[in-house]
Amino acid sequence: MKIRKVTIHNINSLRLQETIRFDDPPLSQAGLFAITGDTGAGKTTILDAITLALYGKVHRNKQVLEVMSYGAVESLAEVEFEVQGEVYRSKWNIWRAHRREDGNILGPERELSRWNPRKGAFEIIAEKIRDADTMVEEVTGLDYDRFCRSVMLSQGDFAAFLKASERDRSDLLERITGTEVYTRISIAAYERHKLEQQRLAGLEKQLEALEVMGEEAAAALKQELKENKSAAEAERQALDQVRRQLAWLQKTEELSFAKKELSERLEAIGREKEQAQEDFARLEEHRKAQPLQGQLERLDDTLEQCRNLQASLAGLEQELQETRSEETAAREGQQQAQEAFRKVKEEAATLEPLFEKVAALDVEMREKRKPLEQKQEEFGQLQEACRQLEEQLQEKREEISRLAGEEKELERWKEDNAVLATLAESLPLIQQQREELRSMLKARQATGQAVAQLEKEQASGQKQAKQQEQQLGKLRKERDQLLEQFKQLAPPNYVQERSELLGLLSQEIEQLNEQKQNLQELHRLNQEYQNLLNELSGFEEQLEGLQSEELALSKDLMTSIEQMEALAQQLKYKRYVYEQQLMIANYEKDRAALEEGKPCPLCFSTHHPFRKQAVRPFVDEARAELEKVEARYESVQRSHRELLNRHKDIETRIEQLAGNDVKQLSGHVARQFKKILDYEDKIASVAPGLGGDNYALARASLLFRKIEEAEARIRRRQEARGQLGKLLARLESQESRLAEAEKALQEQHTALKVLEGRLQLQLQQQQEREEQFEAGAARLNELLQPFGYRFEVENAAKAFDTLARQKEEWEKQNESLRQASRHLELARQAEKQLDKEARANAQKQEALRARIEADEKVWQGLSEQRRQLFGEQSLPEARQELREKLEAAGQKAESAAHQARELALRLGKLEQSIIEKTESLKEAEEKVKALENNLSKALAKAGFDGLGSLRQALLDEETATQLEQLREQLSNREMEARQSLKATTESLEAEQQKALTGESRENLETRLQEKEETYGQYQQNIGALSEKLRQDESRRKKAAGLAEQIEAQGREYGRWARLNEIIGTADGKKFRTFAQGLTLRKLVQLANEHLQRLNGRYIINKRSDEDLELEIIDTYQADNRRSMNTLSGGESFLVSLALALGLSDLAGRNAQIQSLFIDEGFGTLDENTLDLAVSTLENLQAGGKTIGIISHVKALKERISVQVVVQKRGNGFSSVEVIG
Repeated sequence: MKIRKVTIHNINSLRLQETIRFDDPPLSQAGLFAITGDTGAGKTTILDAITLALYGKVHRNKQVLEVMSYGAVESLAEVEFEVQGEVYRSKWNIWRAHRREDGNILGPERELSRWNPRKGAFEIIAEKIRDADTMVEEVTGLDYDRFCRSVMLSQGDFAAFLKASERDRSDLLERITGTEVYTRISIAAYERHKLEQQRLAGLEKQLEALEVMGEEAAAALKQELKENKSAAEAERQALDQVRRQLAWLQKTEELSFAKKELSERLEAIGREKEQAQEDFARLEEHRKAQPLQGQLERLDDTLEQCRNLQASLAGLEQELQETRSEETAAREGQQQAQEAFRKVKEEAATLEPLFEKVAALDVEMREKRKPLEQKQEEFGQLQEACRQLEEQLQEKREEISRLAGEEKELERWKEDNAVLATLAESLPLIQQQREELRSMLKARQATGQAVAQLEKEQASGQKQAKQQEQQLGKLRKERDQLLEQFKQLAPPNYVQERSELLGLLSQEIEQLNEQKQNLQELHRLNQEYQNLLNELSGFEEQLEGLQSEELALSKDLMTSIEQMEALAQQLKYKRYVYEQQLMIANYEKDRAALEEGKPCPLCFSTHHPFRKQAVRPFVDEARAELEKVEARYESVQRSHRELLNRHKDIETRIEQLAGNDVKQLSGHVARQFKKILDYEDKIASVAPGLGGDNYALARASLLFRKIEEAEARIRRRQEARGQLGKLLARLESQESRLAEAEKALQEQHTALKVLEGRLQLQLQQQQEREEQFEAGAARLNELLQPFGYRFEVENAAKAFDTLARQKEEWEKQNESLRQASRHLELARQAEKQLDKEARANAQKQEALRARIEADEKVWQGLSEQRRQLFGEQSLPEARQELREKLEAAGQKAESAAHQARELALRLGKLEQSIIEKTESLKEAEEKVKALENNLSKALAKAGFDGLGSLRQALLDEETATQLEQLREQLSNREMEARQSLKATTESLEAEQQKALTGESRENLETRLQEKEETYGQYQQNIGALSEKLRQDESRRKKAAGLAEQIEAQGREYGRWARLNEIIGTADGKKFRTFAQGLTLRKLVQLANEHLQRLNGRYIINKRSDEDLELEIIDTYQADNRRSMNTLSGGESFLVSLALALGLSDLAGRNAQIQSLFIDEGFGTLDENTLDLAVSTLENLQAGGKTIGIISHVKALKERISVQVVVQKRGNGFSSVEVIG
């Protein structure tokens, strides 16, 4: 890699854009050049710009955003470099928001480009920061750290390495070569080995804590368990027999009670039927009158129709009279409107000639008026121009007077302040000296602050050391108190190892938790056992209810069948009636075609009485009756199907609950018995885990008390463990704090000694800077004396600002005087021109006024003539008014004619409607008579006295339906009660025949409790034995698993133990020393290659594999080996430079580094050693490398002809110049 060009803009002290071309003469022809300049001028800024452009970082560990020059709004660093014949350009820049000095810093932006020879331009290959970093590393083969070690030689670091003590040598080499990772690897190996060792020890302790039962003890427990199970089975069978007897006795009692209740219900239904007989009689009357209800409704409808027709006819006659009056008035209005329209047309014909004459006069007046208005407008413009010219002339005369005064005032000020004429030349020198003084003042203040800070740190350090001593005593006292508390809290059997105590407490808590879990499990099983008993009772109740419901449904099904048969007969009759009425309606047209005396084609009768007196068919009424019966039949059918489905569901549910004789345990009740027995087995298996208590613990209250006691014991143990654990943690923390405090106190005493040395050095530097500041102030006072000022720190800023303002004021007043003289001359010339224009405009104005007066006389004559003919009225408005008047009269005549026609048409329609309504009324009255005759005959036949008795017998449909439903419900309830009573009686007799026991309920319940307790005791024994065997099996499995884990963890621990033995230490020194030894050996090999080219006399040698000690072999003295401490200044420089070049090769790996920079090591060399160093570097550049030396040493400047000079300018900024 070779650097060709560096461009810098606004970075640190390099304010302006500076470009250094390493590929142009003289730098391209010089293999060795110097970068020179005063301290602080900005020499190292060139190296900062190179690393910024390539990697976006600063070599001197400075914040990147701090490199922007003071007062700048943008910074740029650009490097053009060559790698394997390819040319690249890398850029970096930042800027301030809105390009303002107080804006926030934005960016940075990065860019990497490659030169394209065919296009003659750079092509961008990366723009994002991450992409640019990756591409730069890929192109150069160097990351940032390796670039710094390869291009910027660390000769000074290696000089320090050669002189360092053995303890500091490893740290220095680690920092120089960047091999920190080996320390971290060594520490990580040590920590992992320690962790795996702890894991193995923990697993071994867990295995030791397990207690596994012997084989003989396990066999004895199994035999005992088998015997208990056999005895429990026999006891369970006896318990089942007692339960069946008790259930039979309870069922017999329930059936007896149900029989008595059903008998009472049947008697109550009979009383309800007697009370409803009167309502049922009304229902029968309604059913007898119901066939005549249709005829009665048709009669009422026809009477209502007659009343409506009479009212409508009266309204039409009244409307006819009103319409005739309106029609007469409309004809008279039509005649009047037509006469008015005729008169308006005659008036329009008379006015038209006058309109034409006035229109001609208006045209002539407009033609005369336009030229007159143009002349008047021109006259007005001339008047305005004359007025403006007068105003401008007056303003210009006032301006001339004002400018003349200003010119005299400025000349007088210039004479009074003649001393300021030299200020423009002196002020830059004053500013430069001011900046130097400002730098000195800042340095003096910084030194003073440093002294104050060091004194403050010293006092603070002494105070802190005293506090640390007090804190150390306090910590020791607190540790002793914690030890005493631990001894008091520890149990009597306390062992010396603290962690073992917590382990014992944890095991005890674990055993208590197991006992608590057994109690909770027993409580849960007891609750579920009671739930199963409740469910069994529920199943039995459901079974009895379903059996009763099955009997009731059987009765409902019989009633439903009877209802369906009755409704089927009624439906058949209604359908027949509907078909008869439909047939009568279908033959209505054929009946009208019959002739008296001629035979009917259907019945061959020659007499046709219904031809003249038509019979109205009742099709709609018959259809409605049919649909009503069909709906009731479908409803009953649907109810019947629902009853069948419900009956089937009940049979299925009864079979589910009670089961059948073919399949055992097929019903819920039998299965529930089985579940209850299983839960009794479970309870018996868990209860022994409680210790020596009997089965009475299975009761809820006792179980709750036992669980609470176990929880209390667990809490006490946990609290004890928690207190001891916290106390142990506090004790360990206190001991750690005590060790840290002792170490901190020792470090504090060391730091105080270092502070004392630094303070003395700063005090000496403060005195030197005070003397420099006084000398600079004297030089500045010489420059300020002619202007009446003297430098004082307190008033310096105000004085310098005043001088700058006075300089600006002098320049401003000079410029104002020049401007005032020029403006005065221009104003006088403008005054003459304005006066000339004003006189010319006045002459034009008089001539135009005469022409306007003549044109106005002609136009006034025409205007008077039009006024005599037409007045001031507008001709278009008059014509528009006449047109509107004519259109209004025509529209009025047309509207009147239309109204007359509409009323005549309406009159005809009303007369026709009256004729039609009269005929309809006559027909309706005849129909009423016929209906009344027919209904009278039907009433007599049905046994009703008249229409009043018929209307009284009819009920509304809702009442009739409710009475019908009441009668059906009473019949159904009576049938259901009789059937249920019969079924219950049969079931009671069947149960009594079984005669399962003759004992009383109290004796059976006593025997049941005794059997349950005996059976429960067996179950407890079984549970206890099973639990012991289960726990033993669990421990065996856990022990086997732990053995496998221990074996696997042993292998893992062995791996890390071997690695720790090789490279691991707590401080990382073992592996670091080994790796640094390899690195140093390789580095020495590369350094010797360079040292042979620089000076063939010496060879660097690494003494042994165990340490980092170097020695020098002098080939001119028979390969004499001697310590590096015996080297002279020049020899040390050669060796350290060779090591730095070796590190450059080592860090650069395969990259060809052709540009090198050295920024240290020359300030301490004497004249002879400096000659040797320059000669050495000249030999080095013969290898094709370009080397830049950064130094302010004067002798070095004289020996190297090609230089990049960084020269300080004013205001703290510098410039760059290449000479040679």
